[in-house]
Amino acid sequence: MATESVVATSARPADVGLKREMGFFGLAWASEGSIIGSGWLFASLGASQAAGGAAIFAWIFAAIALTILALIHAELGAMYPVAGGTARFTHYAFGTAAGASFGWFSWLQAAIVAPIEVLAVLGYASYWWHGLIHSSGPNAGLITPLGYVIAVVLMAIFVAINFLGVRWLAHTNSAATCGR
Repeated sequence: MATESVVATSARPADVGLKREMGFFGLAWASEGSIIGSGWLFASLGASQAAGGAAIFAWIFAAIALTILALIHAELGAMYPVAGGTARFTHYAFGTAAGASFGWFSWLQAAIVAPIEVLAVLGYASYWWHGLIHSSGPNAGLITPLGYVIAVVLMAIFVAINFLGVRWLAHTNSAATCGR
């Protein structure tokens, strides 16, 4: 019997777990940087143009719904400390097809965030540096050739920051967000 338990424990792979490299402030400011980005500025502009002052009720409802969702994700993350929570939690609850679908949705979201942020930076920068985005004519709102060059440079910078790792990203994000 003792031999069986020794064999069973030695055959089991070691639990490597998730690397916790960001720390509290890095994680807090990375989350804050994800929330306070260009999306809420563009969304509030579009909502106010479409609904006027009534858009504030949609923001209040969304804040309540997202707070509940964040608390659920925090609870599930504490219960099941696995990578890929959005897909894995859905897989645990609803099966493989739902987990795979949410995994693909998360991948698509991650793949399009950087180009959207580049477009936002170009939009903000075009206020001071004209010639990045066409402002009138049939091409209004489209990126100019100079804008494409700047977009490629910005994408290269974003890739380099993400490639260098989570810890370095956490430090640069903390410095940019709160000067820490």
